[in-house]
Amino acid sequence: MFNKANETHFSLTVDDFQGDLQVLSFEGIEGISQPFRFDLELVSENPDLDLETLLHKQAFLAFDPQGSGIHGQIYRVAQGDAGKRLTRYKVSLVPQLAYLEHRTNQRIYQQLSAPKIIALILEEHGIQGNAYRFQLGTPCPDRDYCVQYDETDLHFIQRLCEEEGLHYHFQHSPQGHLLVFGDDQTVFPKLGQPTAYIQGSGMVADEPVIKGFNLRLETRTSRTTRRDYDFEKPRLQLEAAYKPEAESAEPDLEDYDYPGRFTDRARGKFLSQRALERHRADYQQAEGWGDQTRLVSGHFLELSEHPRSEWNDLWLLTHIVHEGKQLQVLEESVTSDTTDAPYGKKDDLHQGYRNRFLATPWDVFYRPPLKHPKPRVLGSQTAKVTGPQGEEIHCDQYGRVKVQFHWDREGQGDDKTSCWLRVSSGWAGAHYGGIAIPRVGMEVLVTFLEGDPDQPLITGCLYHKENQVPYDLPANKTRSTFKTLSSPSGGGYNELGIEDKKGAEQIFIHAQRDWDENIEHDQKIRIGHERHGTVEKNTYTELKAEEHRTTHADRKVEVKADDHLIVGQDQHIKVGTAQLIQAGQEIHLKAGAKMVIEADSELTLKAGGSFIKLDAGGITVVGPVVKINAGGSPGSGTGIGILMPGLPGAADADKAGSLMEEALVNSLQSPPSESLRKSFRIQMKRPYDKKGISGQPYILEADGVIYKGTTSTDGFVDQPVPLSAKKGKLTFYAFGLEAQPWVWELDLSSQSAASDVKGLQSRLKNLGFYHGKIDGENGPKTKYATRCFNRSCELTDKDYLSASDVKRLEEQHIA
Repeated sequence: MFNKANETHFSLTVDDFQGDLQVLSFEGIEGISQPFRFDLELVSENPDLDLETLLHKQAFLAFDPQGSGIHGQIYRVAQGDAGKRLTRYKVSLVPQLAYLEHRTNQRIYQQLSAPKIIALILEEHGIQGNAYRFQLGTPCPDRDYCVQYDETDLHFIQRLCEEEGLHYHFQHSPQGHLLVFGDDQTVFPKLGQPTAYIQGSGMVADEPVIKGFNLRLETRTSRTTRRDYDFEKPRLQLEAAYKPEAESAEPDLEDYDYPGRFTDRARGKFLSQRALERHRADYQQAEGWGDQTRLVSGHFLELSEHPRSEWNDLWLLTHIVHEGKQLQVLEESVTSDTTDAPYGKKDDLHQGYRNRFLATPWDVFYRPPLKHPKPRVLGSQTAKVTGPQGEEIHCDQYGRVKVQFHWDREGQGDDKTSCWLRVSSGWAGAHYGGIAIPRVGMEVLVTFLEGDPDQPLITGCLYHKENQVPYDLPANKTRSTFKTLSSPSGGGYNELGIEDKKGAEQIFIHAQRDWDENIEHDQKIRIGHERHGTVEKNTYTELKAEEHRTTHADRKVEVKADDHLIVGQDQHIKVGTAQLIQAGQEIHLKAGAKMVIEADSELTLKAGGSFIKLDAGGITVVGPVVKINAGGSPGSGTGIGILMPGLPGAADADKAGSLMEEALVNSLQSPPSESLRKSFRIQMKRPYDKKGISGQPYILEADGVIYKGTTSTDGFVDQPVPLSAKKGKLTFYAFGLEAQPWVWELDLSSQSAASDVKGLQSRLKNLGFYHGKIDGENGPKTKYATRCFNRSCELTDKDYLSASDVKRLEEQHIA
């Protein structure tokens, strides 16, 4: 052996502890990406050591006088048998990191990368920035949502490292142990001078050596493929694969996994590469043993003097088992152990130090194996929908909401409690289907895709003690309903209810404000018994073709104010037996040309005690005085004062819940007859668009009358207006009723020819191009308006009209 047999070489130094603890023996295991543990047997002349003062103290186990060794924290301490002079004690050394095995948590991290999450947890455990270091070649992306679910802090950290392909190792000194995270080989330091390979011969070497070194190759995966799905890119096949470029005679062995947990192919390619590097990290693995005390996992060993020259290279130490004994602390005479058999095949070490290790070639990326799987959520959970303070409904463009899980101790019940959760629907298509967004405060049922706590989604809602059902149960057990609540602040509701109680079946509909209906073809209604309807204010109905109505019994109509009826052409009334009309004051019948009153048997006019009777027997005139051509004048009637009906507002055709458009009530003056109306026709266009704007609503006010309609298929407002109309106003909804309309004044007087400047100005004004006075001056405003008109027709900049332009203008405007 390279040290004198009866000298002690192993020592334990404990911070802030004064005592005579001597190392009798130790066994330890350490490796990359795993906490180490060393179990030591100590002896002391003090039989009454305070064990609790030793627990959790920092300590350094030295393997040799040169300072090689392991620094850790006393994790376990025990007192053993006492002899005549010495008492035996046992302690276990572990890194501070091992303590994380004793804290289990359920916690949500958002918008943090794996290194940031790890650093946060380490510092919560008192492992400050000077005790750990990240040395990464490729930055880790932030994770939108990452859940530590019912796992220890240590398990969680190691899982994150394995998912990202990160590794960690420890660098030891008598002052402490540094935890180093990395993602490539540059992070691993080199161990001093080369160590010679000297095959065991039973002789004691002068220097520490490697006594055995074997290399094995083992079949491994040859390529990896990952696939995932992103609901924001549903047509994109998210698949990424990785295979080394070098040709290989190995069998084609693929590792395919779904879901790959990525949303872009670059990330998928990266994860596929890391996965293959993990599979092949130990494709070539060396096993060795010796007595070199400087060996530490996560460091490069430089091997020398091996008969196989290509093995004289750097090897990354991935796993080491240490063992040491020094019986001389018992003050017994011992001899060195010169056992040459491979460590593990013989357990009779009597004295000194030996180790056994695993190593991989320096140029093969080390990736930790997947030994810490992500926990699975078994079944479903419930959670509470959350949102910003004061919000009742909080969602994004996909109808996703946020929740706070009952196990989440850090959530504040706001809009930061979780990721956005998709909400399941019974039917979901391209702009059709069903949707009901869970509202803040609701309890929802949450499931997890493939049990992954990072991928929650909502599958339903649940009632509880505070959120009660709409109707008392079981009293209303036959009633099914969909009932909403007005937002914000409640106070109203919409409801579709179905009552299935025998003999009281009912469908109930309640609209808190408006009810819009659009039927693109026919509506057929059959009522088996009676129909009752109450309208608290006005009713507006427009029938754009014929109306047919048949009443098989009596029709009883009461109008408690005035009744106005306008018939555009003829009115035909046929009464089977008698028509009986009574007016409290006056009946005034007036015909523009002629009036014929015809009766087959008798006609009587009666007033003021006099009458005229016409029948088959002749004409009878009776009165106190009968005057014929004796002067006087006829009586006069009040005259007609007809009111036009208001036009109905359009039903909302786009989205439920919008306020109904107010009905437009016309002026009180009588509508002009056909002979008293003139045509007004202009084409509506957007700038630089040759086509007319079709199917958009307009409101035209002319001579006190309001007209409402939509533009024709070629974009024309085509509306007869009173012949006397000189001025008007047009309101045009070029982009629909929800958008700001175009509004301008109209000149409805007779138009001169478009070749005349005044005729040009008037037409351009009505088309919305000209905003000046009708003065006949072809000034800058007129020329600019002419240029705008030409642009809309030909995309040219002419400020004058050619003959064809004049014709086009007159076609677009008729008044």
